[in-house]
Amino acid sequence: MLVPMLGLLTGAAAPRATVSTALYGTLADGRAVQRHTLTNARGMTVEIIDYGAAIARISVPDRAGKAENVVLAPGDLAGFVASRRRYGAIVGRYAGRLRGAALVDGKTYPLAANALGVTLHGGDPGFDHAVWRGRAFETRRAVGVALVHHSKAGEQGFPGALDVTARYSLARDANVLTLDISATADRPTVANLTNHSYFNLTGGGSVACHSLAVDARRWVATDTRRLPTGVLPLVARGPLDFVKARPLGPSLHSTEPLIAEGLDHMLVLDRGGTAQLSDATSGRMLTVSTTEPGMQVYTANALDGTDRDAAGRPLARHGGIALEPQHFPDSPWIAAFPSTRVSPGHPLRWHTQWAFAAGRPTPCDAGNAA
Repeated sequence: MLVPMLGLLTGAAAPRATVSTALYGTLADGRAVQRHTLTNARGMTVEIIDYGAAIARISVPDRAGKAENVVLAPGDLAGFVASRRRYGAIVGRYAGRLRGAALVDGKTYPLAANALGVTLHGGDPGFDHAVWRGRAFETRRAVGVALVHHSKAGEQGFPGALDVTARYSLARDANVLTLDISATADRPTVANLTNHSYFNLTGGGSVACHSLAVDARRWVATDTRRLPTGVLPLVARGPLDFVKARPLGPSLHSTEPLIAEGLDHMLVLDRGGTAQLSDATSGRMLTVSTTEPGMQVYTANALDGTDRDAAGRPLARHGGIALEPQHFPDSPWIAAFPSTRVSPGHPLRWHTQWAFAAGRPTPCDAGNAA
């Protein structure tokens, strides 16, 4: 009772949850991009921009109350526009890889493909470079923003028009951020959407001192083009076995051929499965829960320092880890995989929750973490 009473005596107002919208920047064609700032009573702040419906910042306190930004992102709108790293954005129409075409009801639709004949994330420009329309909202339990995007029929080569809503909600009294995505179509098509945030719970540097646990006993095996073979091998006692928490350092510098450049693999989640990320240096912890059957785990292997964050620091290799809940790559071509079909009257929905906690820091020598 002492703290509330002290607030009354000093006239200090108790922290409360808020949501506000302001101009983030203007594109070369004159379109305005808004930034929506969500703040809760626990000291957590989330910034989401209309460009790509991207999470531009998540500020979370540690055990001592010190807040740090725990996601990688460019420092301004120009950085988001210039980059192809999809920082914090909604990825679509199809997250992951497709074999250069979409298969819908037995008909093949050619897509933009790379030299290997593979389409990544549906092809560019994708949803991460679209300007979504955002609207802030408040409920009894949360503050948030709902963003909508209309993808025209034939966009990126996919059949049918797709209407997507991405709804971010920050709990008023808990450090929990929720993303609910829904997609409807005017004719049969396929879709696979996810959020592409890179997390660094320290607030900077390498994620070598982070540990990861994933409720996944199988993974999606791929061929030389990194397309699924349809086989789901067991992870047991292998380099992708994160059923029990393991430090990331060894995976970032492994000579094991499967993970020689770091992690970039689809893990098959157990029913109700989650992923837990923890950082020894700060003590911060993150639990990711989802309705999706898989999670792409990617340790930012291709970041090269070209992009810079708001503090001017280079966004470098292994500076973050993306935990991307989604359906499996190339699902339209593999009948045994969960369906990614969406059609009139049969929408698709995705649900992801990020829950942050503050634990006790422990010593970690990043140089020896490998």
